[in-house]
Amino acid sequence: MTSTAAATLVKVADSVLAELPRLVARLVGEVSAELPALAPDAQVMELLESTVRENLVTALSVLGGTARPVDVGAPPVALEFARRLAQRRVPITAMLRAYRLGQAAFQQEMISRIAREPVQAADVAVAATELSHVAFTYIDKISEEVVEAYQLERDTWLRHRNAARLAKVQAALSGKPIDLAEVEKTLGYALSDRHVGAVLWCGPELDENARLTTLERHAALLAGVLGATPLVVAPDASTVWAWFPTAAVDLDAVSAALAGSPEPVRVALGDPASGLPGFRATHQQARQAEAVAQMTERTQPRAVTAAAQLGPLALVAADPAGVAGWVQSVLGALADDDEAHQRMRETVWAYLSSGSSLMVAAQELHLHKNTIQYRLRKAEQERGRPLAEGRIDVEVALLACRLLGSAVLRAVD
Repeated sequence: MTSTAAATLVKVADSVLAELPRLVARLVGEVSAELPALAPDAQVMELLESTVRENLVTALSVLGGTARPVDVGAPPVALEFARRLAQRRVPITAMLRAYRLGQAAFQQEMISRIAREPVQAADVAVAATELSHVAFTYIDKISEEVVEAYQLERDTWLRHRNAARLAKVQAALSGKPIDLAEVEKTLGYALSDRHVGAVLWCGPELDENARLTTLERHAALLAGVLGATPLVVAPDASTVWAWFPTAAVDLDAVSAALAGSPEPVRVALGDPASGLPGFRATHQQARQAEAVAQMTERTQPRAVTAAAQLGPLALVAADPAGVAGWVQSVLGALADDDEAHQRMRETVWAYLSSGSSLMVAAQELHLHKNTIQYRLRKAEQERGRPLAEGRIDVEVALLACRLLGSAVLRAVD
């Protein structure tokens, strides 16, 4: 940089510093107008103003030659502002956008003043280039520091907030007497509503630091489908419990929404239920659905498992390891895991679920009645006794085969 260009930068930096309140007001006005979430009240507005002022003073000290770029860092007030935004859950993108807006306005002010200086055009160009370099380097460095402060505060604040909310949720689930109004105030959620409980979890293939963020994002995705703002808590680093204030769930819509996600997130849903007892019941159902879904995670993973799909299979959650033995004892060889026995099982299921109607089963499977009869006879032979013997057990065992697949079937060479 030429000596003339350097002197021009020093002169312009001093002139801006002398009129700092005007530039601060301009930048704060532009930022708060475009990003109102950054200054929702007087207290945060004061932090924003102080952040803008201190950043300008620091940047001008570099341009004025009183400080070196490598020696400056984010002003303490800028770090405090970042932490405050994290506490208020203002997106980090909004904070970074504010810094880019400030950089653009600052450079515009400086360049307009440089252009008015009585120096050669070449020196103006050199000074403007140096200004851009310094401004970019400064903002790039400061951005890293405020992002680090933001993320650290967000993680700490969310852990504390989640711990407090989780304690209240566990108290509500315990069945012990609680102060309903006080719990609702802490949770920001009406326990007297009608709810649908959900459990969201993910496997070890996701990075540990990204799991909760991913699960919270999927809870928000479900909220969009269900049209309800949920209560969300994290009992551990790989699981989220959620309650949605809604009276019904469109499983097809939920499944379609999750199908578009690239992350391996699983969801278990309870049935809609009302009030504090319903808050507990729908959560318990979601936990049961989670236990059943995890039985098939390796062999037959599914994005969504609903308690409404399980029927009596919800009871297997108490002893998932014993289900396979029971299914195989009820069905005999009909529980063999191969294509021929699968066709027989589907035929028996269609027949029994239709009220033992050959006509209805044939229509459902698009087969002739004689084919249905033949498969039923083969199924009884494979089972070793009539299908009517222990019919309820047969239906439940077939339901287990349909939902749990290889997890309950007998492996066949």
